Amino acid sequence: MRSLIGLLSGYTLLICGNSLLTTLVSLRMLHVERSALDVGLVQSCYYLGYIGGALGLGPLVARIGSQRAFIGFSALTALAALGYLSFDTPGAWAVLRLVTGFSMVGVFTSIESGVNGAVPNARRGQAFALYLVLTYLGVSVGQFLLGWTTTDGAGASDFERIFVNALFVGALIPVALIGDWQVPLSSPQGAAASPLATPKRPALLLDGLSELKRAAPRSVPACIGAGLLSSAFYALTPVYLERIGFPAADISHAMGIVLIGALLSQWPVGKLSDRIGRRATQGLVSVAAAVLAAALIVVRTPLLVDCVLFLYVALTFTLYGVIVSDVNDRVDQSARVKTSATLLLVFSIGGAAGPTIGSLFMRFLGAGGLYVFALAVTVGLATLSRAQARV
Repeated sequence: MRSLIGLLSGYTLLICGNSLLTTLVSLRMLHVERSALDVGLVQSCYYLGYIGGALGLGPLVARIGSQRAFIGFSALTALAALGYLSFDTPGAWAVLRLVTGFSMVGVFTSIESGVNGAVPNARRGQAFALYLVLTYLGVSVGQFLLGWTTTDGAGASDFERIFVNALFVGALIPVALIGDWQVPLSSPQGAAASPLATPKRPALLLDGLSELKRAAPRSVPACIGAGLLSSAFYALTPVYLERIGFPAADISHAMGIVLIGALLSQWPVGKLSDRIGRRATQGLVSVAAAVLAAALIVVRTPLLVDCVLFLYVALTFTLYGVIVSDVNDRVDQSARVKTSATLLLVFSIGGAAGPTIGSLFMRFLGAGGLYVFALAVTVGLATLSRAQARV
């Protein structure tokens, strides 16, 4: 665990910066009077980069080691953040979001491989729980930092963008200086190569899809739905809040507070799924989230919006974990790596589409259109869970 101290400390700083940057991009585009569709298209590029990275970065991280990979991809993220100081057009920002998504996949892969390599099986669950807690903590703190750096409601100033870059660069320090470095193990001559290095990623994806079709055929659309909800929330909720009258500083506070819900709900929802079953839990969570999404279409009182959003996030951000747990209950031990990789890619596909589709709903239906979209997705997930229960 000692070798994880530096990695997880740097990771938390990096997640703070990435969370802050995501909201700053949306607010800056609103400040220069770009449409919700423009915001959605630019933010979708993050997930397109994410998909590209997920298709090819695993073998590289396995070869060079988690610390070196983290430092390299964090540096690439910092360089992309500098680009926001030099360019201020949607096209340039779309490219920068693409690069950020690509590099963040490298960061996530290095962290998860570092956790796997640093702890024994008996402690892996605890280590991953800590990883998830730090993820949501970093995301939430990043939103509160926006309130400290935004003083005039004018979107992303140069100071704010420099502050983001400082967080990205600062994340390199603990990784480089703290903890023991893990050295990737080379296969002995003549021995079988590491499974991370040998399969081609497209083949891994096809094998994973085949296994999912056999064991849990409705997990693919369910995972896409979870990706749609997550990415649309991150990219477009700042737009939604601005359109219903929240000041910029209040937007950051609201985002920070509601994202704490994602942190607090993971354990109780996981416990519920152990008790009543994954698919029943998916159905209950989806129905409750649909009710909350319907409320957000019409509710406009700030305190009430905050409360409903808190509950909505607490529910919808548990869906991916429930879906993955259901799949792992049903696949063979030998197939878990490829199905997990496939589910991550499928989730990213939903993530790439969510901001664009959500912004189209907002364009035609107004601010509440975002949660009309969320209502449609959650109803679809509830229907899927009922169909799965009969399988």
